[in-house]
Amino acid sequence: MTISLAPISRAMPMDNLERRTFIVMSTAHLTEQTARHLDTTSVKDWPCIGGPYGQYGWFVYAHEENCGASPEPIPDDLFNVMTWARKQGVEYILFDCDAAVLDDLPSHHW
Repeated sequence: MTISLAPISRAMPMDNLERRTFIVMSTAHLTEQTARHLDTTSVKDWPCIGGPYGQYGWFVYAHEENCGASPEPIPDDLFNVMTWARKQGVEYILFDCDAAVLDDLPSHHW
């Protein structure tokens, strides 16, 4: 018996695609303690959804509540940035060591 499968087109017009927004900001908006935690903790154990951005920083979802992705709460400095981002209409944050420091947020020198 031979079964033929016709290709299924899943292409969607560009105006129907779901879109997300992110902002790029300096890693200096996180404390050294939070940065160290993100660097040394397995992503599956992070307190938020996200992951490393190469060796340059982290890409995270801007949670609306500090319930986190694990039993551990999101550190205050990180959650404060997430709250700020949500107020700007942003859903994700790319923390980059070479990005600009924003005047609206606290920064930490480490």
